[in-house]
Amino acid sequence: MISWHDKMFARSSIPMLLLDVTALQEKCKAIQKISLKDIDRYLYEESSLKKHLASFFKIESLNQSFIDLFDIADVYDIEKSDKYLVGSVYSYIKQVIVSEVFNESVDVVCEYSNNNIYFKDFKLKIYINFINEPGGFFASISLIDISAYKKSESILTGFVEKYYLLLKSIKDSILIIDISTGCILESNDKTSELLKVPQGKIIGRTLSSFICQEYRLKYEFFLNKKIYGEGDGDETMTAFVVVSNGDRIPVEVGVTIALVGNSRVAQVILHDMSNRFKMEEGRRLLATAVEQAAESVIVTDLDGNIQYVNPACEDVSGYSFTEMLGKNPKMLQSGETPPYQYKLMWEEIAKGNVWRGMFVNRKKNGEIFQEEATISPVKDNNDKVVNYVAVKRDITHHLLLENQIRQSQKMQAIGTLAGGVAHDFNNILTAIMGYAELSQSQCEQGSLLYSNLVEIIRGADRAGQLVDQILKFSRQSEKNVSNLRLGLIVKEAIRLLRASLPANIELIYDFSEDFFVKADPTQMHQIVMNLCTNAYQALEGKGGVIRLRLFRKLLTPREGVLTGNLPQGAYVCLLVEDNGIGIPPEYLQRIFEPYFTTKKLHEGTGLGLSVVHGIVNDHRGAVTVESTPGQGSCFTVFLPEAKEEAGESVSSERFVPAVFEGNILVVDDEPPITFFLVQVLEHLGYKVQACLSSEDALKAFLKRWNAFDLIITDMGMPGMTGLELAEKIKAVNPDVPIMLCTGFSEHVTAENYRQMGLAGFVAKPFNAEHLAKEVGRVIGEARSEQLGTRGMP
Repeated sequence: MISWHDKMFARSSIPMLLLDVTALQEKCKAIQKISLKDIDRYLYEESSLKKHLASFFKIESLNQSFIDLFDIADVYDIEKSDKYLVGSVYSYIKQVIVSEVFNESVDVVCEYSNNNIYFKDFKLKIYINFINEPGGFFASISLIDISAYKKSESILTGFVEKYYLLLKSIKDSILIIDISTGCILESNDKTSELLKVPQGKIIGRTLSSFICQEYRLKYEFFLNKKIYGEGDGDETMTAFVVVSNGDRIPVEVGVTIALVGNSRVAQVILHDMSNRFKMEEGRRLLATAVEQAAESVIVTDLDGNIQYVNPACEDVSGYSFTEMLGKNPKMLQSGETPPYQYKLMWEEIAKGNVWRGMFVNRKKNGEIFQEEATISPVKDNNDKVVNYVAVKRDITHHLLLENQIRQSQKMQAIGTLAGGVAHDFNNILTAIMGYAELSQSQCEQGSLLYSNLVEIIRGADRAGQLVDQILKFSRQSEKNVSNLRLGLIVKEAIRLLRASLPANIELIYDFSEDFFVKADPTQMHQIVMNLCTNAYQALEGKGGVIRLRLFRKLLTPREGVLTGNLPQGAYVCLLVEDNGIGIPPEYLQRIFEPYFTTKKLHEGTGLGLSVVHGIVNDHRGAVTVESTPGQGSCFTVFLPEAKEEAGESVSSERFVPAVFEGNILVVDDEPPITFFLVQVLEHLGYKVQACLSSEDALKAFLKRWNAFDLIITDMGMPGMTGLELAEKIKAVNPDVPIMLCTGFSEHVTAENYRQMGLAGFVAKPFNAEHLAKEVGRVIGEARSEQLGTRGMP
């Protein structure tokens, strides 16, 4: 045994163990000498060493401190199976020594820890010194219990990791600043994100270099107050920092002074206030929007007392803010809104729900207006209703326009229906009038039958005039539009009216200036006559005044919409006013409907005003009415003003004698009309072939395509229209004249039939004389053209 053993082991407070590893050294050297070529022997010897490892270690000595550390009795307890801890430590030491002997190390330092749940906190620092003595090779092992140190180190490491985790996860920027120099010592990742600068370029700079110039003095003053302990400890300041791209970001600055070691540092927290500034800007924008909104906004408390109204509410109601503040919205009630509606409203909003509806309110000046309202509860953070806000829109004008559109659509629908009825009625009247004339020609003049037929023809003619009025109302009658002086038409109508009106009715007209309109003179004449007749009937034979006035008016866009959806511009206005019985308010919306009349039976047809309405609308104008019961009515017709145009000279047409001979092909799907045409034409001397469908007529023509002098066709027929039939006939024989005979057509009129390739046009209802003239003219013109063509060189 070595000489210094007693002194070293006996008195040391450090647990120590002395091992004789001479045999181990010799075994390791023997293994190292084995050639790598003999790999099997090398592996065998290495395996034998591991297998018999305990035999290569001999415990020479251990001190009392070692025994106390592991709570063992003597050296023999080290390798006992029930002594887990010391056995585990000893086994670990042996493995380390084997490795280090192979490496021929001199001194070794290592740490031991145990994964066993009972000893997981037990930590050792092991110092191994190899001693080569003449008596052998020894290993001196010293053990330092570092369990408490490791535990403290683990706690400190965990604290540091949590601190850095907190710095990384916190949403605010945190900087540690050296008070003596003002330089930034440390910053978290949020600081780099806020300033848009890498962290490496932040450390070492001053925070003042990032703060806007106008806020630097304020920040430095604030920092010094914190350093010297002045002011409130929770006090903060607001500043702007400039980031790398030049943007200015508002931040709230908080400073805390701390002592780290021997140095005083300042922990500065920068809270990004961009969202708060945006919210405040949003609030300011909302306040501005509410102040400038076109809709009325009213805020009340839970009892309905007004706390705020915007300027739009003042403009609509006529009350000022001070007049409405503290008052109840009942001050606007007109009495026309049903009481139950207010009850339902309060029940709904008291539940925290939104209520939508309409009010009929009264302005300060007494004017009635209608409002569309949305009333919503305002809730606090606890979901408790604290206020009510009402957003209201004046829809009086909107309802007026809506009513005008509804009325226009209704009139359009009635007009379409009337036009369809008139079309079919014309066919019936043609048959009645035609057969009555044919029968009349076969009766003795002056006989009772002849007189009866005269009354039938006269009645059919009056019915035709009624149909013409219906077509004018539905804007489907023919027009001859030109630029004309409206004053001349009005004066002509007034001359006719003076002769028919009683002497106790005064007719006054005011035409200081004449104006041009683009219109059909006949229809303008009818407008004046119908309005004046209506005014005369409103006087009820008691005498009175009918006043006519002609003037120009420039309509603004708003005035045009209110008048009747008219575009802005100059309009010629015809005003017809009477001081008669007037029109009740409930009838004003219906007076332009056909057959609507307030007169007694047999005193009016109910078509006069509807015809006026149809004609004016067809001329892109409008007609308005104002009436007070017992005081009279005033009708105003608006027509677009036209420029004066020089008249065009009309060339006189060459006279062509009518021809009453030739072959005619007649086609109409109404048998009575077809047979009437056949009888009249045969009576005139023509040879007639009749067909009841356009397909049969086309077949008949193709068989004798060069035999007919005239084709007479109806327009509306099933299968093929009259125009389609004409196109197919013209494709075979372009020279054959074709005449259209129709009750109504949107495409072919008396003005444009020649442009459609037709030679003649007859509108139903017509009589035999009218038919004879048109047929003779068409055949005469065709014969004349044929002769002229043949005579050309």
